[in-house]
Amino acid sequence: MLAAILASPRRSPNGDDASSSSSSSSIPRGVLPLVLGVALLIRVATSTHPHSGESAPPLYGDYEAQRHWMEITTSLPLREWYVHAPGKGNDMMYWGLDYPPLTAYQSYAYGKVIGAVDPETTALMSSRGHESYRSKLLMRLSVLLSDVVFVFPATLLFARAHYARESPARRTWAVALATLAPAQILIDHGHFQARSRPHWFPYDRYNGISLGLTVYAVAAIVADHELLGSALFALAMNHKQMSAYYAPAFFAYLLGRCLRRERPLLEIVKLGAVVIGVFATLWAPFYLSGGAGWTGVLTVLRRLVPLQRGLYEDYVANFWCATAPAFKWKRVLSVPTSARVATFATIAALLPSALRTIKTPTKDAFLWCLSCSAFAFFLFSFQVHEKSALLPLLPATLLSLRAPTLAARLPLAVCFSCYPLLERDGLSLAYVGVMGAFASVIGGGAPPPPSGGGGGGGEGEGEGERERRWWGRVDAVSAAAFVVAHAAAIFVPPPASLPHLHALAFTSSAFVYFAGAAAYCHARLWAETAAERAASRIFGETKERCRGDPDVLRRVGEKFAAAAAAGGEARDRRGARASTRARRKQHAE
Repeated sequence: MLAAILASPRRSPNGDDASSSSSSSSIPRGVLPLVLGVALLIRVATSTHPHSGESAPPLYGDYEAQRHWMEITTSLPLREWYVHAPGKGNDMMYWGLDYPPLTAYQSYAYGKVIGAVDPETTALMSSRGHESYRSKLLMRLSVLLSDVVFVFPATLLFARAHYARESPARRTWAVALATLAPAQILIDHGHFQARSRPHWFPYDRYNGISLGLTVYAVAAIVADHELLGSALFALAMNHKQMSAYYAPAFFAYLLGRCLRRERPLLEIVKLGAVVIGVFATLWAPFYLSGGAGWTGVLTVLRRLVPLQRGLYEDYVANFWCATAPAFKWKRVLSVPTSARVATFATIAALLPSALRTIKTPTKDAFLWCLSCSAFAFFLFSFQVHEKSALLPLLPATLLSLRAPTLAARLPLAVCFSCYPLLERDGLSLAYVGVMGAFASVIGGGAPPPPSGGGGGGGEGEGEGERERRWWGRVDAVSAAAFVVAHAAAIFVPPPASLPHLHALAFTSSAFVYFAGAAAYCHARLWAETAAERAASRIFGETKERCRGDPDVLRRVGEKFAAAAAAGGEARDRRGARASTRARRKQHAE
């Protein structure tokens, strides 16, 4: 639907159609604010569901965890935030803090504001289970504010930085896809409010902050502000430790760039100093507070690594859970052994893409490596939660104009993988509504490139006809599997001996899809880097042959530029034909 609006021809003042070039490169001024407004409205509607653990003592739920963290951070000295002290109100068995320092500081800041408006919400000890209308409203507004401050502007900055050569219509579609992706909305604004079982590995609260910081970092790096990007990504890792899923890709790309510069060691030292500086700034208070020293730092670290929880919890669409019916990993492997095996498998899965990116550090390769790295962690690492699927999803949505089909389908697959969790939380209606809204807005695909020269392209090519046919077959098979899984969950009760059969069907089907998506991301990374390396090799050989004859080298460079321009014109002609077909289809409808 959105693609049809963006691709429709604009009318000139005399009533005639504007040129195809201008109609493709410009859009009405109100479209982008409308997209962001709809994204915000969907978040508000989703947040009207009952909050986590509402009126369900003694532990209540995830909503209570966030409120409790605000209570602890605003009532106790910093040195006691991560210390088990039931007598002082900080019982680690009752939603103890288990995120890095930036989350604790965020809880402190939000708690101060909410406590000033409704003091009972953050009162030490007496506020447990506090559920006044005002406190619930303030908590929900804090989640919305996090998305408005972090997700929306970060996405806009990335689109302008990486897709600067694309038309405004295509950039708007890319922003719409990223901000309307249903998984993050359902998890942050639905599951955060919906009833849930306590003691899951938490990745369902204020995801917009860590994901937004990551997008800010990516936007800075693709805009060649690498020091700023490194600092922003260090902040993301200090907000949620799962942001480390992206660390190999950041490391590989930045290392590859540094090694190609005149003084590589100095460049590496500068980046390292920035990252260490951010970590030192955020962790120093725990070292200094009350003279705790390294004991204070280690106390925080121990809360961040939940080894006692085992290889996985509940049903998650990764390798270990999908193959558990056949191999019974939890019975065969002890917790320490399973942690080592999972670490080895994760490194083996991410290493090829990281090495490839170090050798050929293009900006598109960086984005593909982000996907490969996050998929490696999600599919193979230790203690993965369903909601961690948000991590490989993020870079896929950022690649929306390079791989539009993947970017449009993966958000739906992530929601599908989380359906057992969402259904248990009473979010079935929100699940259908948010996914339906996303599919109706994004389902038509990206607007065609402008037909009047310039504007399309970029570093990498999009999907070819053969690839689109392949995706069509994947869509048919996956849609059939997803429909069957939903129908079975509704109409076929599981046998008493296998009460979780339906959940396993959802996660196993999603695992197959995710494994295929990971393989696709690796293939696209290899294609992107192979083309770049071939071009560099040809130009390097030509430069070597022409050494000493600058005129010949200049003429060769002009031929390369002419060939690139000819390729761009060919893409423009294909885009013009696609635009014409889209307009004819729209008028026919």
